[in-house]
Amino acid sequence: MIYLGIESSCDETAAALIEVVAGIPKILGHRVHSQNHTASGGVIPQVAAREHLLHLPKVMESLFKEAGIQPQDLGGIGVTAGPGLIGGLLVGVMWAKGLALSLSKPLWPVHHLEAHALMVRMEVPVAFPYLLLLLSGGHCMLTLVHDVQRYELLGQTRDDAAGECLDKVARALGGPYPGGVYIEERARHGNPQAVNLPIPFEHAAHCDFSFSGLKTACLQWIQKHPNLTDSQDFCASFQKVIADSLSERVAHALRQTSLLRCVLSGGVAANAYFRQRLQETCAKYGAKLYAPPPAYCTDNGLMIAWTTYELHRKGIAPCTDFQVRPQWPLPH
Repeated sequence: MIYLGIESSCDETAAALIEVVAGIPKILGHRVHSQNHTASGGVIPQVAAREHLLHLPKVMESLFKEAGIQPQDLGGIGVTAGPGLIGGLLVGVMWAKGLALSLSKPLWPVHHLEAHALMVRMEVPVAFPYLLLLLSGGHCMLTLVHDVQRYELLGQTRDDAAGECLDKVARALGGPYPGGVYIEERARHGNPQAVNLPIPFEHAAHCDFSFSGLKTACLQWIQKHPNLTDSQDFCASFQKVIADSLSERVAHALRQTSLLRCVLSGGVAANAYFRQRLQETCAKYGAKLYAPPPAYCTDNGLMIAWTTYELHRKGIAPCTDFQVRPQWPLPH
């Protein structure tokens, strides 16, 4: 069957087509239009919704042209129904519902975080259960993934997510939005021991996160060094502290669960340094770290198309009578 996935929950207008034969996926087409919110230093919901409305038809037309198929060839459609920005979600859901109803095709509402949780299985058939560390601009959580639509939350951020912390600090340094790549590039040649920054929840015996205090400490340090011309050492120190915190929380979760499989996902999972540090942490406990290719860590249509297949395979019934859910926790 051929599955279409549509994603419009934040600032990526994305769609993808995959064909799954005997559980093995083949990518037929993949299109992403990334919005630019650097000038505002963050996503403005109304602007993002207008951008989705403008670019989704172009993305879809280009996608089907790339794949060389017609909408009538679809076996199923999936669309992000939440969580996310309500305007963007509405654009994607209304488009998907119209397409599904006009073609009499089954439609599945997809949980955005579940799509991140399952994306890795499109590349590598990671068996259930596994530990999931999901990192993005708005989410930071450790979850047990027992099966499709079966999740057990172990811990989450009590304030800022890791991605949000990276974005705010990058902006204070004069960098673009989002700021993760900016920080990673400057950290590559810096000294990670140069600046003393607090490690959030250092040695804490739980799986929760907190990055608000670290963000404040970084902003205060930057204010005290207004003539900073080379931020490499600072960025390396900042990146190391985030990795230290993530590694401690994952280590605690591995000890708590005794699992030998850990999945890293979400936009922040594209960071090569975080991958290396978490891989080392998992190895200490005899566990293996899995992560999607960096290009598939950020929001994309492939993860929605693949999750649509996973839902179909699991026997989850399609549905066109659903509303968008800007707030939609996982487990759900």
